[in-house]
Amino acid sequence: MTSPDRQRVAEPCCRRTIFVAFRRAAIQVWGEAGLQEIGKLLPEDARGATIDDVVIVGEWLPERYVMSWYEAAMGGPAKGDRAAFCTFIDRMMDAGFGTVRKLLLQLASPEVVVGQAPDLWRHDHTHGHLTTKMLDPQTVLFVLKDHVYTTSLVGRLAVTEIYRYALQLTRVKNVTARHVLSGDELHVTVKLTR
Repeated sequence: MTSPDRQRVAEPCCRRTIFVAFRRAAIQVWGEAGLQEIGKLLPEDARGATIDDVVIVGEWLPERYVMSWYEAAMGGPAKGDRAAFCTFIDRMMDAGFGTVRKLLLQLASPEVVVGQAPDLWRHDHTHGHLTTKMLDPQTVLFVLKDHVYTTSLVGRLAVTEIYRYALQLTRVKNVTARHVLSGDELHVTVKLTR
């Protein structure tokens, strides 16, 4: 989808590769039974497009499917446990990056990740605006606005863990993250040591 096409899309969408990564992560963390549990909790349209089909069709799928996956994973096999949910998000990130990208990320500095994050966001999402800033050598601020992920606690938790884990994969230690909702903006602050 080109930039003008993105502007014409009424419903926020994301790349289908996210759902391929969700499926792999669910099986890795909870097994086939965990994937089936998630499937039972998904709305019929999301389940049909992201679990029932052998091949996920269409380059772009609604972001509401992502939100449904987050809710189903947290309420289903994660059993409301934030650490278990974050493990699922981490494995989703691993599956989404692939081996080569993950290796390159491990060679990158936090500054490179911070600089590339907005472009990566635009590549994978039709809506929302992500900005980043190195506040100091040990503190990064990610701000996501105008996006459905900011509207629920589990969406905010997922975004926070995604950016924490992405920076953890670089050459840093002791990576922690917290988020604050400010209006429709999600502010994720990531702390790290070198």
